Amino acid sequence: VWNTWALPKCRFFLWLAAHNRCWTADRLAKRGLDHPPKCPLCDQEDETLDHLLVSCVFSRIFWFQLLRTFDLQMLAPQPGLSSFMSWWEEASSSVSGLVRKRLNSLVALGAYIIRNHRNRCVFDNWIPNVTLAIRMAMEERWMWEMAGAKALSYLSAPLLEV
Repeated sequence: VWNTWALPKCRFFLWLAAHNRCWTADRLAKRGLDHPPKCPLCDQEDETLDHLLVSCVFSRIFWFQLLRTFDLQMLAPQPGLSSFMSWWEEASSSVSGLVRKRLNSLVALGAYIIRNHRNRCVFDNWIPNVTLAIRMAMEERWMWEMAGAKALSYLSAPLLEV
């Protein structure tokens, strides 16, 4: 988490995710607080952090489309996967060198965008929209590149190391 090139707020979010400390419906329910009855992105299952980031239909489509942009779609989470950190570790270990650095930054970016999109759906009454989330990810990626995310800027180059 801390070695990944990402903005500090994204690394902090990933740290919270790694320790299951993000405020999702399951954690809110344990404390008797108001929470959405189902996942705000798919409205099909109870919301947990792992569901939100890898099991949700919305998230799986998002990851596939985001990774496909860089010809890495074979690393997208598959149905039945239940752990974000396990998926990230498996995907990262399946590539090496610069591709691994690129992928890790992309996963940080993608997880951050999914969480932000979810928050907008909950707090601003947005309707879940994968196309909009992908557009937000591409805009954020461009800003990260401007801020010095060299690994991301090379993602468009041919990936011979996969």
